[in-house]
Amino acid sequence: MIERRELLRFGVAGAAGFLVPGCGGGSHGEPNGGGADSGTDGKDGGGACGPSCATGSDILALPFTTNQALANVGGSVVIQAPGYRDPVWGLSQVVVAQPATGMFVAFSASCTHQGCQVSFTGQGFFCRCHGSSFDLSGAVTGGPARRALPKLQVCGDDCGAYVTIA
Repeated sequence: MIERRELLRFGVAGAAGFLVPGCGGGSHGEPNGGGADSGTDGKDGGGACGPSCATGSDILALPFTTNQALANVGGSVVIQAPGYRDPVWGLSQVVVAQPATGMFVAFSASCTHQGCQVSFTGQGFFCRCHGSSFDLSGAVTGGPARRALPKLQVCGDDCGAYVTIA
């Protein structure tokens, strides 16, 4: 029996390959903010992209076809990540952003102060509830939060971003 997690991991990545045939000409070739190097082209022999640049037991694929804002520099998405629970509040929202061409960052979207959702500002992350701010590494740049945002490993290719959630 296929678990929901397995369906999400392989179904979304597979769908991206069908929706975007022959996607791109390799990766953006930059190490990505969350960890894995995107120097691997992330494509199979037929030219479709996939999460081969990511490592881990649970990969969340975010194809640009369904996450169009993430395809642009300065763009971001906040998503529910089944199977992920941030270590501070136990919430499952993740924020993924592309602050520079080919550079992707991913963090828990829950502010470490009181768990409100953070948003990407283009230069970092901001919590509207109490004004905490964080830089592109997740470090606190303005309180009342005192702890950095929990960071997730992320990489990308010409078809999408791939976040390691476990």
